[in-house]
Amino acid sequence: MALKKELIIEIGPDGEVKIKTEGFKGTECEEELKPIEKALGEVKSRTRTSEYYQQNIKKKTNVSNSTE
Repeated sequence: MALKKELIIEIGPDGEVKIKTEGFKGTECEEELKPIEKALGEVKSRTRTSEYYQQNIKKKTNVSNSTE
C-alpha cells in the first residue's frame, strides 16, 4: 500500500505562507515544493523533519525472459 503524501498550506492573516509536507522521504519533499516556492517568492526559513533524513526506498523489479 502506498503511503499518503500531503502538502498542508497555511496562510496567516499577515499573508505569511507556511507549508508542511507529510509522507515524503528524503529530498522528495523539496522537489515537490520547488514550483510552489517559485510562485510564492522568497523562502525565509526551512525546517527539516525526521522524514527528510530517511531514504526514499524504491522497489526494483528485474524481469527476465528465458527461452531455454
